[in-house]
Amino acid sequence: MTVVADDALPREQGRRDALHHRDRVRRKIVEQLKQRIGEEDIVASGPEKKLRVPVKGTRQWRFIFDRGEGSGVGQGDAEPGDVLGPPSGADGDGEGLAGSEPGEETYEVWLDMRDVEELLFSELALPRLKAKQAADLAETDIVYNDIARTGPQVDKKATLRANLARNARRGHAHVGDVDRVDLRYLSYREQPKPRHRAVVFCVMDISASMGTDRKRMARLFFYWCVQFLRRRYDQTEIVFVGHTTEAWEMSEPEFFGRVESGGTRVSSAYELVGEIQRRRFPAQEWNAYVLHTSDGDNFTADNHRTLELIERLATSCSLIGYLEVDSSGAAQPYKLSGFFAAHARDLDGFVAATAANDRELWPALKQFFAKHEVEEAVAS
Repeated sequence: MTVVADDALPREQGRRDALHHRDRVRRKIVEQLKQRIGEEDIVASGPEKKLRVPVKGTRQWRFIFDRGEGSGVGQGDAEPGDVLGPPSGADGDGEGLAGSEPGEETYEVWLDMRDVEELLFSELALPRLKAKQAADLAETDIVYNDIARTGPQVDKKATLRANLARNARRGHAHVGDVDRVDLRYLSYREQPKPRHRAVVFCVMDISASMGTDRKRMARLFFYWCVQFLRRRYDQTEIVFVGHTTEAWEMSEPEFFGRVESGGTRVSSAYELVGEIQRRRFPAQEWNAYVLHTSDGDNFTADNHRTLELIERLATSCSLIGYLEVDSSGAAQPYKLSGFFAAHARDLDGFVAATAANDRELWPALKQFFAKHEVEEAVAS
């Protein structure tokens, strides 16, 4: 039998279906990871440890030929409309004969922490990141943008064009008899390369009002922030600041392990951040970001001073993010979230979020590290 090719036939349908299936599985894995970012087996995993992620599968159905003795498809004693049997689980008591219906397929995908971070962090980026040209940076970029008769690398297309032109001048336009005079090389020049240097201030309330669970959520949030920054950006400095009624710059182990008591004066943290930025990270050389976590309890008379300092920092920082970790998960009028909602709603560069449990930490991360804002900034 002669088979005539038809361009309208979906020849690549199977391949497209396979790619679509792979993308669906990938999305399911990412959704699972987002919900599990607070689990101990993820946070405590070392770089070599494998993580098991159960993912619901999608069966790819296909037709097969009947291998029995029937004369064709659909042979049997039943008539159209006949009920072949009661639906599975019709009795509703969960007892009786073993079921004959297939269960839901679940795959177990094993990932190491590098894979986990790559899947999660692909959705994040530092917003409003701008190139900073510092005087102490002499890094250059090599740009191949010219053709020369000498150089380290032959440009084949330019060489063939030169050969064709030379033969054409002789009255026979063709490519052949390549000689040394036809050789053309890629030529390069060095130009200053701007660097996207950034500093991120991680600020955490460690006062007595931050109970055990709130401190755990705050540390978990900053754990993923630090992992993201170190995975995606090699020119980023991280400064750790803790505060009660006073603020201190800390080392990373101190920041994640220190416990304090006493009251809260949030303005002390923003005063210290502003001082460190002016002294060590000038705005003309660094993109600055401030991320602050608190339970929202603050000395009421200090709220307006805090807002004044945030407004000042907003003029030189790319982003100031405030995360309130509280079981209520909503902005309360007597907390900082309520105060910011009323007085800082239109402040450019200021983003506030709340989280009542571990699963709400990922939406907060995406709100602070919004990738679409980066694309808009680049486009503008």
